[in-house]
Amino acid sequence: MKKILSILMAMLVLATFAIFAVGSSDDDSATVSQGEGTTTGDAATNSNLTVNPGDVLNASNLEITYNSCGEFTGYSQYLAPADGNKIIYIDISAKNTGDSDAYISYFDFNCYADDAAAEAYYGEDDGISATLSAGRSTSGKVYFEVPKNAEKIEIEYETDYWDNQKAIFVVE
Repeated sequence: MKKILSILMAMLVLATFAIFAVGSSDDDSATVSQGEGTTTGDAATNSNLTVNPGDVLNASNLEITYNSCGEFTGYSQYLAPADGNKIIYIDISAKNTGDSDAYISYFDFNCYADDAAAEAYYGEDDGISATLSAGRSTSGKVYFEVPKNAEKIEIEYETDYWDNQKAIFVVE
């Protein structure tokens, strides 16, 4: 009896892995609409997508529009950045293009300033966070504290958990 249960358990585990492997196809790859063209990420090579202000990222049933970026200066003296740092943000809009609920949050984003991880900033504005029903949308900002002298600031959003594909929002 134990042998039969062990065999059934092993088959269940293998079937689960097979379902996830088949479910991750190139049709699910993320795309970025850039003015006149569309760029598609290649999940097989883990290539990342570059997203600039004005671009639209389509990933995981979310259409994320990169509206703008900048430096946030509206903080109080109690929530000021550390000496030598500044607060940057990206302003985005998100629409659920799928048939079921989709979730987006500032926790989905990571920031790198000159390739070093930067801390998220949770100030007076809570930033974007919503569970969206099919066809619904939201907008908001994502904030990070970075060195004032940072030359390259990129904010990552993971578009495909299984393939580790990311979209890189370039902060100008």
